[in-house]
Amino acid sequence: MCGMCTRCVVCVVLFNLRASKSQDDWPTCSNREFRDDEVEPGGLKLLGVKESPLGFFPHHQAAMTHEHFFQQLREVLTDDCPRIFVEVALQPAAGPMMNWSSTSLWLRYFNHSGMVLAIDPVNDFLKHHADALQKEPWVSATRSMKVEHMHASLGTTDGADGQATSKEDGGRADSQDEVRRLCETGPAIDTADHPCFYIRRRDSWPQLDFHSPTLTFDTIWKRSLGGKHIDFLDIGSNFARLLKGFSKSISARAFTVIAFQVNQRWTRAELQQVVAYLDKFEYFSMFPLVCKDSSQVGTFDYYGPGGEKVGPTTYLPVSSTDINVIDWEKMPFPQDVISLDLRQPEIFKIIQLGDAQCDSEDDSVCGSDDEQCRAGDAATSRPPERPQLFRVSKSGSRSITLEWRPHPDGPTPDSYLLRLEPGALEETIDHDTFDALSSLQSYTINGLRPSVEYTISLRALGIGGESSKVTLSHRTELEEVPSLDSFTSYDIIEGMHCGMGAAEEVQPAGPSPSGASYFPGVGDVKGCQIRCEGNRQCIAFQVHEGNACWLYRRKPDRRLGRSDFGWWLFALLGKQEIYQRS
Repeated sequence: MCGMCTRCVVCVVLFNLRASKSQDDWPTCSNREFRDDEVEPGGLKLLGVKESPLGFFPHHQAAMTHEHFFQQLREVLTDDCPRIFVEVALQPAAGPMMNWSSTSLWLRYFNHSGMVLAIDPVNDFLKHHADALQKEPWVSATRSMKVEHMHASLGTTDGADGQATSKEDGGRADSQDEVRRLCETGPAIDTADHPCFYIRRRDSWPQLDFHSPTLTFDTIWKRSLGGKHIDFLDIGSNFARLLKGFSKSISARAFTVIAFQVNQRWTRAELQQVVAYLDKFEYFSMFPLVCKDSSQVGTFDYYGPGGEKVGPTTYLPVSSTDINVIDWEKMPFPQDVISLDLRQPEIFKIIQLGDAQCDSEDDSVCGSDDEQCRAGDAATSRPPERPQLFRVSKSGSRSITLEWRPHPDGPTPDSYLLRLEPGALEETIDHDTFDALSSLQSYTINGLRPSVEYTISLRALGIGGESSKVTLSHRTELEEVPSLDSFTSYDIIEGMHCGMGAAEEVQPAGPSPSGASYFPGVGDVKGCQIRCEGNRQCIAFQVHEGNACWLYRRKPDRRLGRSDFGWWLFALLGKQEIYQRS
């Protein structure tokens, strides 16, 4: 009977979703419309997130649901574009939240149109999930939303039917052992509204035997969802141990938001592995933080740890945090992690909403018994200390790159004030947290003159004031004009920005190791020429002096370019079309 049910559920899902719109016909929502466009030719300007004013890692357990995140997301994504939601491994919840799956809450806010897919190796949970959804008014009211269920276990490879393994334990314990533990006790397990109701009425209870087909998520994404973009992926399994099975969909950047939970079975190394892998494909990971001391506590229809109504949610960066400094033994589990697509800056408005709702801009946010918060306020009221290890890391004839580190003592700077003479240049530079391990800060000054000695000063700025300045002097290099004799086979244009983007670059586009078209730090013509002649797709290259190099597989159209100081453009004579690999 279980085997027949398994085949029926899987076949229905595959048939129905394949029969829906193809990937090309599925609309592109406005938040993704310009996701693959480049802010600057040859390179993308990434949106970063500074460290939260509320701390560096959570001191409380995660919220019981994604309720408030969905509220904030709906404030940002206001259109009724069809969206896709996928929930992997349904979790039975006790108490007042027992019917509130992530699917149910998603459909409360995004029920206009689209598709929902729920995946679980336990048929009883799928049946409860489907029955519970029918009772929700926001689910039954919509007719343009497709809701499907798939009976399957996730794995790192596709396999035949086998014994299902535990969702929470990532395959280290049998699913029946985990389900038996969850369904043995509880105040509502004998009511039809509880997911354990069906399991406890099996003839074999308390003996359980679950079987399900094992599939990678990439297989489900391709076969069942047609490779469509997924707006929200909620992973209830141990994501670290299943990461290989998501490699194709993540590398294709097939998600707007990825959510997963870290519990006591995770290791610090596993969290580092997952976050680093998502960072590689431009996803920024954060801990959602419940704000218990917010002035808006109780104003949201939202439940926190223990089931009580609590404050709203804001976000603590994980991608820009040194995970090694977290006291893993004292970390309150479970914790949710939300990973957002860096190429969809609209999504990051949830951070602004969360900070405002959590009073993070208000100095009075500290609770009366929150000694750590009050100590933090006292520390930040002082000005930051003077920057350290201020030096020139790269020098050219018309640009220099500076590096420094914030002082390890005192408040973390919000920004830095840089002054340069001669030239009366003054720049305010944000404190960058992307290299959290070393806290290295870097800034490039362009538009300088060759063989001129410059004096550069730097101060750290914070809410408590500014630090004393650190100063250095440096002479730019002599101008090195490339000999035109070495470029007789090139059409050479000086002072022109080609105006081309990633679609015209050699493939794969981007920096190494995954790309072959963009070389940050190669800011001289000869170095860029060597890389172009070493790539058989390359028929043109562009150099931004002292900055970077781009390789292209199409000859630029001068009509699309623009005059820009410090740029060199070289195109092989007689070649016009995009290189086609044979």
